[in-house]
Amino acid sequence: MNYFYNIIGQERAILPLQRALQSGHISHAYLFWGAAGVGKYTTALELARAVILSSDPQGEAYWREGVHPDFKLIEKADKKSMIGIEQVTNDIEPWLGLKPYRARRRVVIIKDAHLLSLPAANALLKTLEEPPEYAVIILVADENNLLETIISRCQVIKFDSLREEDLITYLTGQGMEATKAGNLARLAQGSIATALLFVEEEWNEFWERAKDLMESLAAGQPSDVFLAAEKIEKQPLIMVSLLETILRDICVYQQTGNPEQLLMAQNLPLCQKFKRLQLDKVGPALGSISSMKKMYNRSVNPVLLNINISYALQAALR
Repeated sequence: MNYFYNIIGQERAILPLQRALQSGHISHAYLFWGAAGVGKYTTALELARAVILSSDPQGEAYWREGVHPDFKLIEKADKKSMIGIEQVTNDIEPWLGLKPYRARRRVVIIKDAHLLSLPAANALLKTLEEPPEYAVIILVADENNLLETIISRCQVIKFDSLREEDLITYLTGQGMEATKAGNLARLAQGSIATALLFVEEEWNEFWERAKDLMESLAAGQPSDVFLAAEKIEKQPLIMVSLLETILRDICVYQQTGNPEQLLMAQNLPLCQKFKRLQLDKVGPALGSISSMKKMYNRSVNPVLLNINISYALQAALR
């Protein structure tokens, strides 16, 4: 059975997992690492399902209902910015200390493992050093910031950003018109999660709002940063992705004069309006905005993020 049929554009990452399932040589620990929203967590769930159901085919109903006794998911608790040591010592260690109830193996997924606190990481290291023979631990991380000692004890599976054509194929396969699918695929910047977020919203409305915001920041006063932050607030991930794309297109058009280099052809009239930007300001601004965007899924005050992103944009535009 192909458990990974619904994973898009990650053939290279999936291949060693398929071989491991076929041979039965499952590693005791995996690290799925790559950009956010490219299919790591979905693949981890499918691997867990395959490992468990291969020895417990009658457990499909338990898995489908999310109550299989040999699977555990660990993720950041609400209102916490990190995965704490108590989640390792209270939730993972005692659970892995029990033998499998139905299947031959017990599988735990640590979602957003890049958010492990240092004490939690050190506690997890002890388990990785001497795991029970039936344990499979899958760490899913958006950032390569884990302890080297943890990484060295895992089989690392690298996930790439998705190709634009893979996203277009997926979106058109869901019934989306080709032109719209192409636009969303470019805006998603290799992330299927971002593409699906745009699908759920009327993105053209947000695009118009983003264009107005860019013009007001370029022409306005420092106090306009706070008005911009309010406009970002409704859907920050969509708005920030659009703002990044617009800023990038303005810079590229000014450097090349070639409309075909734009990520979004609709940005051309806006690109032609702006005074020449300074590359030594745009580059750091885009880097800073990209870093701050990753913090929306943490317990960081989103209002402060919106304000700081708006400041970074204004610094690049003026």
